[in-house]
Formats: sequence, structure tokens, C-alpha cells
Amino acid sequence: MATGKITKEDKKRGKLIAGHMVWQNEDNTIEVSKEMVEKHGSVKAALRELANQAGFQFDPEWTVQQLGKKLLDFAENK
Repeated sequence: MATGKITKEDKKRGKLIAGHMVWQNEDNTIEVSKEMVEKHGSVKAALRELANQAGFQFDPEWTVQQLGKKLLDFAENK
């Protein structure tokens, strides 16, 4: 029975960005380290802060999935 929780096996890829983990899961949802989400109030706000810290320019209209995927791509190609 599915618990609704993401497990290690569900994670597609992850990267340390500006000292915090960002993951893309198999279902393409994006996760950010708990500390960043708590500090910034949402995954999207946390991703925006990490993008700023990493020097990645983003479109404020991007969804969480778009921003997360593109930020991970950026970090992997750095």
C-alpha cells in the first residue's frame, strides 16, 4: 500500500546547490532540503533563493517543476 511518502528509491536525481539538496523525483516533483523550505515558506521560494545564490537566472513565471529541473540541469553542467 502506498504511503504517499517519497522514498529513496523514488528519487531520480539530486544535487547539492549552495549547500542544500534539491531532488527531482521519478514523478518529476521537486524537493528541497527541509531547512530551506522552513526558512522560505515554500519549495518555490526556496528554489528561487538557491537559484540566486548559485547565479542562475530564472523566469519568475516558471512552475516549481520547471525551476527545479532547470536549476538541477544548471548545477549538473557547472
